[in-house]
Amino acid sequence: MKTLACVLLALQLAGLAPGAAASGAIEPTLLALEKQRSDAILRADIPTLRNLMDRYYRHVESRGRVRSKTELLTALERQDVRFVSYENESTEIQLLDGGKVAVIAGVFRSRQEGGKPFRGRYVRVWVREADGWKNTFHQGTEIRPANEPCNCK
Repeated sequence: MKTLACVLLALQLAGLAPGAAASGAIEPTLLALEKQRSDAILRADIPTLRNLMDRYYRHVESRGRVRSKTELLTALERQDVRFVSYENESTEIQLLDGGKVAVIAGVFRSRQEGGKPFRGRYVRVWVREADGWKNTFHQGTEIRPANEPCNCK
């Protein structure tokens, strides 16, 4: 979550003060884009993801690996990363800079081919550009049961 703190600090330093709760017009759009993103990740729909992502997109995985837009799309295209399930369980939206930036956080569930079910928290930053909303940042963090030992040496 250190990276998220850096992103939020950068937004604050840039003068992007938090706005009110998501307005009625913007919230449904962002929820639809989140659903579109989840479905595209599941299907490895590269054209849709390419359109949804900002050129500066950064993807921070649960173990800390950072991928650029190109690196993530290439991994999905080559099927290095292949999901059999991927869906948002909960979603909270906070608008910044008068509705030009959205920080979306929640819980998601996924399972990669040959892997165990995964449940994690996510934070994504969306920015409104001339051609629509673009996802510029994603960070996922695994939710572990309290009694499960950490293998994080």
